[in-house]
Amino acid sequence: MHSCSSDDDAGFTTIQYVAVTGFSLVLFVLMANLLVGVYQRGAVRDALDEGVRAAVPAGADIGECERRAREVVDAIGGSVRVDSLQCSAMSGGIVAVASVTVESWLLLPDWQVELRARATRES
Repeated sequence: MHSCSSDDDAGFTTIQYVAVTGFSLVLFVLMANLLVGVYQRGAVRDALDEGVRAAVPAGADIGECERRAREVVDAIGGSVRVDSLQCSAMSGGIVAVASVTVESWLLLPDWQVELRARATRES
């Protein structure tokens, strides 16, 4: 006759609940970090597109590409860092290249990505 067995197991459910909740929250943060990183990478890509479009018209200065791209990148904010951003004229077009670091929030290393955008220059 062992009537205390239900009382002995009562605290075990709480430990399981706390562990599962903790793992769920870590997984949620990692997924949110992934989504934000993908968004920020896309935003930098859009900034490069804006930059090359700014330098496409005939007579436009190649420096306009970099100025416009940096202006858009600065508006992004967040945990994205542009390590380098360069625009150049190549074979009838404008090419923008950026090295970007997207900082991780938890457990994962920072992402380092090189992005490019290209547009044909008007004659």
